[in-house]
Amino acid sequence: MEKFDVVVVGAGLAGSMAAYVAAKAGLQVLLAERGTKPGTKTVSGGLLYSHGLSRSFPEFWKEDPCPVERAISRNVVSFLTARQAASLDFYDEAFSAPPFNAFSVLRSRLDPWLAAKAEAAGAVPVYGVKVDSLLKQNDRVVGIRSGGDDVGAEIVIVAEGVNTLTSRQAGIQPETLPETVGVGVKQVIGLPPGEVERRFQLRGIEGTQITTIGFPAGIEGGAFLYTNRDSLSLGMIVNMRSLVDHDVRMYEILEEFKQHPLVSRWIEGGSLLEYSGCFVGEGGYGSIPPLWGDGFLLAGSAAGLFLNTGFTLRGMDFALESGQIAGRVAVEAVRAKQTNSAFLARYRDQLASSFVLRQLKSYRKYPKVFANPRLYARYPEILTSLLHRAYFVDGTDKPHLRALLRESYRGKASLIGLGRDMLQAMRTL
Repeated sequence: MEKFDVVVVGAGLAGSMAAYVAAKAGLQVLLAERGTKPGTKTVSGGLLYSHGLSRSFPEFWKEDPCPVERAISRNVVSFLTARQAASLDFYDEAFSAPPFNAFSVLRSRLDPWLAAKAEAAGAVPVYGVKVDSLLKQNDRVVGIRSGGDDVGAEIVIVAEGVNTLTSRQAGIQPETLPETVGVGVKQVIGLPPGEVERRFQLRGIEGTQITTIGFPAGIEGGAFLYTNRDSLSLGMIVNMRSLVDHDVRMYEILEEFKQHPLVSRWIEGGSLLEYSGCFVGEGGYGSIPPLWGDGFLLAGSAAGLFLNTGFTLRGMDFALESGQIAGRVAVEAVRAKQTNSAFLARYRDQLASSFVLRQLKSYRKYPKVFANPRLYARYPEILTSLLHRAYFVDGTDKPHLRALLRESYRGKASLIGLGRDMLQAMRTL
């Protein structure tokens, strides 16, 4: 049986970063990916916070080929109803200058770029390989099995995304509850040269991210749009329990979203270049599975490391940081010849002292806020109704703002309900 110091399952950002760190330190590393190439099994809205790569690859945006699309300088949050939109629009010129805040990315370009870095450092990549199970000996993970082939390892780093069948089959991770998982779909829509800049009022490498909530009404989830060089990444993430309860399919919801009068203008005349889907962890800090054990570590989405604050969707920088820490701990364990659970517990300790678990713990109550059904219908309706009444002028006497507010929420929510939800949100925030 062939044996490596480290076997990494999944060549996404967490897996490739872990493989890069371990291989760069001189370990024998196998990087196994079920897709025919990295990025083919990954869907992402496409926003990478720069700090995630900068520590390992300073000024990565200058590389050729460049792994990123546009520097996001404009951030928009929109509440939608069937024919209306109320938005918070923030522009910051500093975000479009080095060291940059965030970039839009296409995972079909970024993932192969990072995997190539791991290969250049000495990792052995194998693509189009499905890992069927983790090899275990006396309750310790000792390698992987793919088809009829077994590969041994001192440590296995599982980084194959939310739907991590290998760790679940091995009894490492419990079955996922529908309310803790989102279903994501994304389309990449091509536009003619110069059209992205014109439609979104951009200059040079500037980019825009837009997140929306409230349409289609009642669906627990939201949509996103990111501008790329000559294309748009448009998609939605919807809670799995909400999909089941409403008996709808993701492609139906996305197509309805694209018909919204505001959204249709963004994508008008575009051509579909890519369509993909995946699962997204939504359970937050309370749903993080065991991160380590005898002979294994979990990293990235496989470890449930994803955070939605309403303003930011953070998964990629969490994946890169957890992958880097996993690779570093693997190096320490192999060199010390201590791959048992007690030694590998330092992975959890280092994650806990990093921004990853600190942020997830800080926002641990957010899933309860986002589970409020009024957030996805009633409150967008109240907000847009209030603004409509405030701006509409027909020559009659206009009531004061307080009266307009009462008219807007009448029949949609009670004052007690509004106060309760506001109090819960304030406590969470």
